[in-house]
Amino acid sequence: MSDAARPADAQVTTLVIMAFGELTTFERTATDAQFAPSVRDKVGLVDVAGHALNHYQALVERIEALGGDVVELMQDIAPEFTAFGERTRPRDWYESLMKGYVFDGILRDFYRAALVNLDETSERVATAVLDDTRQTEYLRARLASGIADEADLASRLALWGRRLVAEAVDRARRLIGRFDLAGDDGAIGALSQKVMSNHSLRMSALGLVA
Repeated sequence: MSDAARPADAQVTTLVIMAFGELTTFERTATDAQFAPSVRDKVGLVDVAGHALNHYQALVERIEALGGDVVELMQDIAPEFTAFGERTRPRDWYESLMKGYVFDGILRDFYRAALVNLDETSERVATAVLDDTRQTEYLRARLASGIADEADLASRLALWGRRLVAEAVDRARRLIGRFDLAGDDGAIGALSQKVMSNHSLRMSALGLVA
């Protein structure tokens, strides 16, 4: 759809939610890099953090081009992300990686539904972010490696994943409901089912049951 065909406020709202999510990913991944058990892990996570920061900057540029005040708008978004962080504090490095794997994966599934709010230029920026799978691929590989090396890690991360998914879906639905990104309750319910199906596939890729 043309740039003029969508109201700017709906576009900005969608992009701001995505931008704050990428900022959160950057912060969390940079912290994970700080406490990484090896130099290889540190380098890998710094690379992932860099991708998230690039995504954030691209989204901010588009928000500002649409006339949005990024800082002011993010203040309205922050409480949902903060609440999730406070309710899901990881006990160790692997749980922190799993938090990123589950939470970011679920958010990205919900973001896909919000693309209908975007004009052609905004959709192109957002889709480039969503189509970048380097973070997911890194976390999947590193978590799978850890599970293979530590016998008790699989059961612990499976339990942790179940707690994370409940909180992540709840927070994502709050965002969708608050900003009316996905339509009526029926549409949100169908979207939630799709999100859970995708989550199960991501967990299966680790050899875990969702």
